[in-house]
Amino acid sequence: MNALEENEKTGRRRLMGKATVIFLAVILLLTFFSNSINSFTLPKVTYETAASGALIKEVSGTGKVEAKSFHDLYVKSSMKVTEITVKVGDTVKQGQKLLTLDTSELENQIKDEQDKFAQLELSLEKLLDTGEKLKEAGSPQSLLNLDKAVELARQSVEKAGRNYEDSKSLYEMGAAAANELADAKTACENANTEFEIAKNNREKALSDNKRDIENNKRDIETTRLNISIAQRKIDELRKQAGMSTVSAPCDGIITELYYSEGMTANSSQPLYKIADAKGGFQFTAAVDISAAEYIEPGDEAELTISSGNRTIKGVVSQLKDNQQQMGVKKNVLIDISAEDLMGGESGTANIKKGMGSYRTLVSNSAVGQDNDGNFVYVLKERKGTLGNEFYVEKVIVNIGDSDNVKTAVLSGVTSADKIVSDSDKPLSDGSRVRIAE
Repeated sequence: MNALEENEKTGRRRLMGKATVIFLAVILLLTFFSNSINSFTLPKVTYETAASGALIKEVSGTGKVEAKSFHDLYVKSSMKVTEITVKVGDTVKQGQKLLTLDTSELENQIKDEQDKFAQLELSLEKLLDTGEKLKEAGSPQSLLNLDKAVELARQSVEKAGRNYEDSKSLYEMGAAAANELADAKTACENANTEFEIAKNNREKALSDNKRDIENNKRDIETTRLNISIAQRKIDELRKQAGMSTVSAPCDGIITELYYSEGMTANSSQPLYKIADAKGGFQFTAAVDISAAEYIEPGDEAELTISSGNRTIKGVVSQLKDNQQQMGVKKNVLIDISAEDLMGGESGTANIKKGMGSYRTLVSNSAVGQDNDGNFVYVLKERKGTLGNEFYVEKVIVNIGDSDNVKTAVLSGVTSADKIVSDSDKPLSDGSRVRIAE
């Protein structure tokens, strides 16, 4: 009986031992799977180590090819386009016929202006003749009668004065009556009045003559000016009438024709626009104003022209404000030299600019920014329940320049640090992570 009980106890102990082992195994297995499942939910990161190197800023912008120099021609009078011998895109030589204009209306205008010109010349001739007569009227010979009248009036004053003095003496002696003295006095006053009138007539004649001469001179100058204006108008009309055949002013490419045959050309827009082939071409690219800070005249550029997928070398000539996007974009003007350009071709400009060498460079994606400043996440390793595990540590860094790929780190990390460059989930200081395969 004792042996039987002992066997039962031994069996129970063995059973409990096995159960304990199984329980512990299950716990371990569940813990393993739990950690494994949890690890799959951790952010997956890639990392890099900082390296030395050079930063190369690459600036790009889209734009169009433009001729540096254009020629166009406006007509001052309306004229009908009777023939066009070229089309947009044609290459032309200096002196080549482009189009013809109907100048018959101008010929009629020239005749009308010539008639007006002849009338003005007749008016000038009459004014010159009048001027000569006015000069004669103001000559000493012409004033002789007026001078005689003044002299006679003066003599009359003297005679009347003597008669008055004689009458006064006789009256005082009682040899003349009072009425005789009064008559003598009246005669004296009348003589003085006539003398003043004679002098005034002479002065007025001189003043009127002087005024008429001045007016005549002004009329002559005005008429001569009008004749000069009329002559210039005739010359201009003749010049326009000579435009019946319009020729190319230079070697170049027709970029615009503003009229078609049968239309009436006027001064509101030119007849044509020609890109001067000898003047060269330039590419105007719009770039972000922040990127434009790295560009300066003399920098080399590579242009990719959309049509034909051509690549052309160029040199930056100047930077200008972009009038459509002030404060946002800058226009970069790039001188180019290439054949078969006509202007208007669109494309992209790429400018690479060396920014110096640095000891510590990291990917731009590795650098973040918050209220504390710029930072990176450094990958760390520690012992965990089932072995080593990885986590990240947030490190504040001082950064310098950056290009399109790399950023220079001036302090905060070393070349031995493993710096997180990418993560499939947001990170924070101390976050556990797993490393991407």
